Amino acid sequence: MKSVQSILHWKSASVSNVKTMTTLALLIALYCVLQMVTINLSTTLRVSFSFVALALSCALYGFWPNAAFALIADFIGYLVHPDGAYMPLFALILVVKAWIYTCFFYGKDKVSVPRLLLGQLCAVVVCNILLNPLLLHWMYGMPYWVLVSSRLVKNALCYPIECLALYFALKTVLNIYSRAKPAAATQIKA
Repeated sequence: MKSVQSILHWKSASVSNVKTMTTLALLIALYCVLQMVTINLSTTLRVSFSFVALALSCALYGFWPNAAFALIADFIGYLVHPDGAYMPLFALILVVKAWIYTCFFYGKDKVSVPRLLLGQLCAVVVCNILLNPLLLHWMYGMPYWVLVSSRLVKNALCYPIECLALYFALKTVLNIYSRAKPAAATQIKA
């Protein structure tokens, strides 16, 4: 695993690159589309695959571009598909999820199944099971443990499906990215 300093390092050269900004913009658009395609189980519980776009971005770029990704994607996602009042603290939870995904996936050339399972488990436990219910409890006064118990069941059932989706998405994107890297390097040298 990379050191904390290298994960939190701002790579301004890569962020100012047009290809990087375009890729981030496309992944934000993918995030917004995937966020619109949700299965609502209740008013506070839904199934979505928007995390895949965030994880893909975290695998390709460092933490700071993905912190901006999380803030922008949450806001644009709300503008495109509003669902109640906008609460910026949910964007901070998305930033925490971006940090977790960056710790596990950033700078890796291959998809390791144990690393993927552990990274997704950490993101699910910290963000989906602990932080989201805490914020909902704070906002609406709903009992915290009731929210946690319903999320435990939902996330336990969705975890294998999410891991499979994440595995195939990461494997495909990292293969494409690794093949595109040498071609871009030869174009620059020529």
